Amino acid sequence: MKFKAELRYIQAFRQSRSGRDYYYYRREGRRIPLKADFGTAAFIREVMEVEKSFSSLCDPLDVSLHELVTSYKASPDYLFLKDATRLSYERVFNVLKPWYEIKLKNFKRSLIIELRDSILLPKYRTWMANYTVSVLSILFRYGLDHGFLEGNPLQSRVRKIRVHRAGVPNRPWTALERTVVLEHAPPHIRLPLALAMCTGLRKADVFSINLSAIKAGLISVHTSKRGVPVRLPIHPILAQALADRPNVSVAQVALRSDGKPWTPDGFDTVWHRLKTKLEAEGKIQKGLTLHGLRHTLGVLLKEAGAHDGEIADVLGQSTTAMARYYSQGAGLSDKIQGLVKGLNLVSVDR
Repeated sequence: MKFKAELRYIQAFRQSRSGRDYYYYRREGRRIPLKADFGTAAFIREVMEVEKSFSSLCDPLDVSLHELVTSYKASPDYLFLKDATRLSYERVFNVLKPWYEIKLKNFKRSLIIELRDSILLPKYRTWMANYTVSVLSILFRYGLDHGFLEGNPLQSRVRKIRVHRAGVPNRPWTALERTVVLEHAPPHIRLPLALAMCTGLRKADVFSINLSAIKAGLISVHTSKRGVPVRLPIHPILAQALADRPNVSVAQVALRSDGKPWTPDGFDTVWHRLKTKLEAEGKIQKGLTLHGLRHTLGVLLKEAGAHDGEIADVLGQSTTAMARYYSQGAGLSDKIQGLVKGLNLVSVDR
């Protein structure tokens, strides 16, 4: 339970259960030990000692990007985000590390756009370049609210970079492409691909789902993006990929070859290497993505006779979330269960 502290840079909280008070110093984004009762003369003296120890930061506009990120990550604004969102933000924080020592007052709008276009775009491509600017705007808004900035240079919307792409982004995979990739992917790459191919899960869910979600031939998950419950039968392709999983006591389903959990970035690197090799050999066309397998499942279900509501149930779309809320225990209908489990996901001509 938060209560207001009238002292600059000191954030005060009261624990609901114990009734104890604790404090953190916003400039450093860390908890500080203050023993005296809040607001007393002794408390003020303790606060003054804290301020003295950080005298080099006496000017709030002399704070660095690193100090802002540290403070933000210790705040409820960040701690109450969904796990998948925090993971995405962490990727941006890693990208920004080379500029951590720059003072916030030096982050002009023109500098940020130049950073995006000249450095981030060539190195990290369009999505990360745009997303980094979006996260920076959130950081600067937090900094403005907490006295680190006099203004948010990204308060006005920044137009995103748009790159023309040949074909359709995240296009469905053909039956031949699915077959070729599964044949050439080693087991530690095949399992994440099979999870995406047979369930239509988004990347965040593919790499966060645990073994506890798999029981009695079913895989059950609450999607990270919308919190929608999904329960699907395990397709034979996924069953085989699970059988080839290393027999180690690690909760996460998708593991690397050394038995350690995959991270989305780590998988992207290895998957890109395999995909590029198969493209160079003329075995697959360009444009295959993990998210494209979600589109693939939707197309296959449509072709198999499923209506839009049933497809939404399989893919965890929120359009039928309320209906599912009132019938969570029922799971999918027998018809759609059979459709999912019986889909022909590979080429029959090979």
